[in-house]
Amino acid sequence: PADFLEFVGINAAAKRGEIRDRNNRLLAYSVDVDTIYAVPSEIADAKQAARDLCAALDDCSPADRAELQEKLGRKSQFTYVQRFVSQSAYERVKALDLEGVGFMKESRRFYPNKKLASQVLGYVGTDNVGLGGLEAAYNKVILGHAGTVLVQTDARRRAFSRIERLPTSGATLELTIDEYLQHIVERELEAGVKAHKAEGGTAVVMDPATGEILAMASYPTFNPNAFKAATPEARKNRAVTDLYEPGSTFKLVTASAAIEEGVMTPNDPIDVSAGQISFKGRVVRDDHRYGVLTFGDVIVKSSNVGAIKIGLGVG
Repeated sequence: PADFLEFVGINAAAKRGEIRDRNNRLLAYSVDVDTIYAVPSEIADAKQAARDLCAALDDCSPADRAELQEKLGRKSQFTYVQRFVSQSAYERVKALDLEGVGFMKESRRFYPNKKLASQVLGYVGTDNVGLGGLEAAYNKVILGHAGTVLVQTDARRRAFSRIERLPTSGATLELTIDEYLQHIVERELEAGVKAHKAEGGTAVVMDPATGEILAMASYPTFNPNAFKAATPEARKNRAVTDLYEPGSTFKLVTASAAIEEGVMTPNDPIDVSAGQISFKGRVVRDDHRYGVLTFGDVIVKSSNVGAIKIGLGVG
């Protein structure tokens, strides 16, 4: 027919690959949801259409209605009305049967465990692109390849769409993370941070034989299903972004070397009564004064003086 609109091709986002834990438990996947679009050139009264649509949509403010009216008044061939709408909003808008308004399926990311491993997994923006964590680091692998949707209007000026080229799904990621251990670590980390009234904390559980990360947690945390509501501090994976001096944790390396080389045994006495030691022009002190400590107690008390004496013994 003469009044049949030429089609407009737009990208159809591919379904992102799933993310699973080491035991094949699902941590992230994509679901099909409805998106509402319009062909503004087919809408006779942009103001009335915006008013009707805003009344039917979820969370449509006066500012949103003004912006929608402006988009519908451009007389272009395609514009989004609202993406990823609820089922009830979809049904209300469909019942309006507005000229130049149509519906299409899009893929939206969903995290079934909400906050669990959120900083590790990351999150995905409206355009199906990873914006943080593994979602961003492996975006090209998980993303897949977009297809093409053709948008047209029929003789009654009602918009509709059809798939011209099918999108292909992305690859699945299998992590070394164990969902059960991750849950325990996050629970205990939150309890520890709150008990000590700390600003935040991080914990990592590794398999020492392989180096695999079994759990990695940061607190405060966030829900990646609603990442826009979270602060940048909550979205940050402290375990891989923040810098920490090794500090007393490195004393274990010194102690391990002493035992391996046969320099000392756990019960050997070490005199740290001076409370300080001079090393290459620098004075290093203990936080507390001790007398004579065993090799083992040097580690228990985290004595700087004792650790340096052990290190000098190793050479």
